[in-house]
Amino acid sequence: MVYDVIVIGGGPAGLMACNVLEKNKINYLLLEKNSTPGKKLLITGGTRCNVTNRLSIDEFIVSLNFKHKKFMYPALTFFSSNDIISYFKNNGLKLILEDDMKYFPETNKSSSVLEVLLSNIDKKKMRTNQAVIEIEKQNDIFRLHTKDFIFETKHVVVATGSKSYPQTGSTGDGAVFAEQLGIEVIPFTPAETHIYASDVIKYYKDLQGVSISNITVKINGTKIKTTGSLIFTHFGLSGPAILHLSEDIYREILKKPTTISFNLVKQSVNELHDVINKASDQNMHILKTLEQLTTKRLSRKVLDILKIENIRIKELSNKDINNIINILTNFTVPIDRVEDREKAFVNAGGVDTKELDPKSMESKKVKNLYFIGETIDLHGPIGGYNITIALSTGRLCATDIIHKLSQ
Repeated sequence: MVYDVIVIGGGPAGLMACNVLEKNKINYLLLEKNSTPGKKLLITGGTRCNVTNRLSIDEFIVSLNFKHKKFMYPALTFFSSNDIISYFKNNGLKLILEDDMKYFPETNKSSSVLEVLLSNIDKKKMRTNQAVIEIEKQNDIFRLHTKDFIFETKHVVVATGSKSYPQTGSTGDGAVFAEQLGIEVIPFTPAETHIYASDVIKYYKDLQGVSISNITVKINGTKIKTTGSLIFTHFGLSGPAILHLSEDIYREILKKPTTISFNLVKQSVNELHDVINKASDQNMHILKTLEQLTTKRLSRKVLDILKIENIRIKELSNKDINNIINILTNFTVPIDRVEDREKAFVNAGGVDTKELDPKSMESKKVKNLYFIGETIDLHGPIGGYNITIALSTGRLCATDIIHKLSQ
């Protein structure tokens, strides 16, 4: 049998494509390498699954951390966050807004999201334990090779993900297929992940678990920076600001030793001078003054680093005060490495967007071949971005295929 469409990969992108194909009565087949689909989806968001967020299309795109972010406009315009919310509601699953930003299933279970995506798919059109090894094209027909079978189809949708969490089956197969067919691929690298810093382990062990909100983190020697929260951990640093910068830090480390700096307090240098001068006039001790600006542990650590006793501010030298203010506004940490791509929440890299039509996700070089989701060099920060990208690109490509088949 020659299928109209074969979708490779049963993650959110592939399953959304199948939903559209099923609804339009297309002769399709889903090939999934695992014994069940959605294995990575089930662990998403700590098994709660942050499906999408409340951002407008423009806000969503601005928040993405790569240069070719405008590639996402057609997909998001076609199937936006609001459309995703409606889709799940219409299929019996309400999404609940948290922190005025993130949407989670009302059940708090990733399995509920997977159940909805599977509910509209004919199980007879799904073949599990079928890892595609090679894709070849002969005239207008694609031949997909697995260990035991060869499947033929007119259209192929590759939704195999990146190399993040390979134990779920996400091993970068789509990039291999693309290269086999002469399509340019950007190597997968870690993104949205933690960073390791031996200085934190050695010198700041007592800060483990300390979190700082609304700070600016910058990569020294570059113009790259972001604002968010940060947490000291037993291995280094984490938190939304670190996750967002991690792919940039990774690239910098490849070139040279890298440090990052961030503020421990919200006040500027001038504002801190004013605070300290007023506290000095009130004959206050330095530790008490610092504790009014930041946490007790950070306050004690600043004095410990500078080897300053807890004395009255008026007894401090100008040099000591300047050093205190410098640490409060420019705390610097050398970075050893970024978490491996296999353990990163998502990966940067994948099929180069220059190779694809953003209005359909079809390859410009190989007609009727599509790439969607994390298989493409598209990713976003933690907060519902990546599943939104998966669902919107899956929906868009399937609709384009239906349009072709109807002509």
